Amino acid sequence: MGCSRTWRKQGGLEIVSLFTTHYFWLALSASTLNSAVLAIAAGFAAKTDGGLLVVAILLLTIASHILSCLFFLSGDGVELLVHRFLDKRHLHPRSSRFQTVRGYMEKYQKRFIFMYRFIPGLRFISPYIMGLGRERFWPFFYIDWLASLLWASVFGVIGYLFGTSATRLLDDFSRYDSLAFGVILVLVLVYVVGRFIYHRRHRQR
Repeated sequence: MGCSRTWRKQGGLEIVSLFTTHYFWLALSASTLNSAVLAIAAGFAAKTDGGLLVVAILLLTIASHILSCLFFLSGDGVELLVHRFLDKRHLHPRSSRFQTVRGYMEKYQKRFIFMYRFIPGLRFISPYIMGLGRERFWPFFYIDWLASLLWASVFGVIGYLFGTSATRLLDDFSRYDSLAFGVILVLVLVYVVGRFIYHRRHRQR
């Protein structure tokens, strides 16, 4: 009896201490932002914090899966509310991004659930469109769980095994981040000005 109480107490302390680790918060951030870099960082932090790789992968999997299910249910249950939110971000059903994702879904069908996490820019809108299209929840739930596990395993293992090399690469890149930011800013400005000129000429015609 005393042993079981001690075991429960230790287990409770381990769960509480998990919230104070770096890899717990990195895993949440990685899943929320669908960031491979943060997922790698979570795997590396699990190693440096003396944690288990399995725990880091489970954290990444569960957080990513729950977020996908929430977006799926938002598409299925609160269309009008979500539409107002998405209209401001150019994700309306008539937008080009919406149509692009729908084209991927029609082409790859169930396989797309495995793919969208690995394609930048499709993380949030994809499960929403699936819910909006009345995709059945439970098939999505099970397939997305496997997809979350695959995503978490790939980047979590890379971070755990090769985190040192990855952080060195990021450190090297950080030396040139101001230059990279400047180049990106110039390209964005050129793109915006070009689109403005194009639309203005198009309206005049």
